[in-house]
Amino acid sequence: MMGRIKSEFGKIVLKSENEVDLSDEVKGFIKDVEKYDFIRLSLPDINGIHLSKLLPTRFAKKLAMGQVEMYSGSIAFGPRFEMISIPEVVERKHINSVLKPDFSTLHPCHWISQKNYPYTQKDNNMFLNGEEDGKYSFCSVLCDIYWPNNQPMYAYPRFVAQRLIKELEDKYNLRLYSAFEPEFRAFVKGSYESSCLEPKSNDVIQFIDLKKPIPWTNFRDMYRTSLLSVYENYFADIDYNMQLAGIDIQDYSNEDGEGQLECPLIPTWGLSAADNYFILKQAVKEIGTKHGMEISFMTTPLLDSSSSGCHYNHSLWYSDNNRNAFYDDKDPDRLSTLARHWIGGILEHLPAMLAVSCPTVNCYRRLHKHLAPSCVNWDFHDRYVSVRVKNFNEKQTYIENRIPSSASCSYHVLAATIAAGLDGLERQIHPPPSGLKLANGQIGACKVLPNTIQQALHSLMDDKILVNKLGADFVDWYIQVKKNGDLSSLGHLNIHDNTEETLAYERYEYFNFM
Repeated sequence: MMGRIKSEFGKIVLKSENEVDLSDEVKGFIKDVEKYDFIRLSLPDINGIHLSKLLPTRFAKKLAMGQVEMYSGSIAFGPRFEMISIPEVVERKHINSVLKPDFSTLHPCHWISQKNYPYTQKDNNMFLNGEEDGKYSFCSVLCDIYWPNNQPMYAYPRFVAQRLIKELEDKYNLRLYSAFEPEFRAFVKGSYESSCLEPKSNDVIQFIDLKKPIPWTNFRDMYRTSLLSVYENYFADIDYNMQLAGIDIQDYSNEDGEGQLECPLIPTWGLSAADNYFILKQAVKEIGTKHGMEISFMTTPLLDSSSSGCHYNHSLWYSDNNRNAFYDDKDPDRLSTLARHWIGGILEHLPAMLAVSCPTVNCYRRLHKHLAPSCVNWDFHDRYVSVRVKNFNEKQTYIENRIPSSASCSYHVLAATIAAGLDGLERQIHPPPSGLKLANGQIGACKVLPNTIQQALHSLMDDKILVNKLGADFVDWYIQVKKNGDLSSLGHLNIHDNTEETLAYERYEYFNFM
């Protein structure tokens, strides 16, 4: 490749790629990448699905200079690759766009190897130096996607989150400190395929041969050591590999459902909270494969069993004095006025937020059930509300957004939470009284959350303030992908009929990739 520079006489001359002046930051990135054999270029699509290209690291300079491309429409397919005609992509004749790496997200993928065993006892330096036969070393970097004219693709989820974090900092001098609390399921490897029905197939034999996916453990005894011990080597492998990738996990546990697991992340600042969960989500699947497991973040893969969520814990801190903006020791509840306005904004927009926080048809099997969100409410320390405040002292005062499902995209959840909270600050929205509940399951003072993704999408489209905050490009692309992706395949289903056949169609759509 040749670069364009001006000579001292003002004429344009060509300059070879090797002669282009590189900043110290770019040189450092190239040097770090070249320690490995291959690099994954990773990014989320509109569904939150993990996309990648694999690049030999001999092309690290090409990557650093923004010369690696990907099809522009790649972030806007349906969950099972349903083709979506996005006008902005069609008008540009389906051109490629440019991937630009975020240097700060470079991390080793120590768990990837040709050999089928984990590396819990291996020395990382020996691994990277290639002293183990039959292995290649891998790293990964998160990328942002730009149109060829260097304009950001504004519908891209990571851009949406970045923009709102910056708005929060610029307007209010506030920094976001947050973490995700993911739940997921472990199944016996190979048992998933026979549990699915392809929505557009009329093959009767499919239904006759239908089986259920087999959970890795069949008991529902949360925290029992005899069950936890079954997963300890798997958890240890996750922990070791995530530590190498710079991601810290608070603890590990078996949850209430068969094969249901949880590993809450340690809070971090800004966008890194979403990045960390995005990286973790793919890693636990791949590490699970090495342990003979099939890992799924599908919200409800089994009938009559617990669904999986992904609570989002967050607080805001003033940049100038590093004080928790949610805490007020003079308030009887130790909760600041700013925090109440933030909660007011979230509750104001909660039905619309649901559309991006519960992004699949299947997610709505989780809601309106035991310990799951059902209406627009909040309280202190209460597991039965949608927004829970935990406030013990300044360091331990934060808000738990309980509506996201395990299938949610971390960038969507973070962005929607900030967007709603910002509106609460701007309009000084006071939340309703804490502790409101449905009376005997009936609508009372508490507004009921949408019951299907169709209802949630309507709430999103009707919420002009949230659409404006998230960005019209993102919301438009997202709704197109949902309507012409998931709903084109599953929109005819009644997810509340509680039948294996209906759930089998949903497993085909979501089990493996969400």
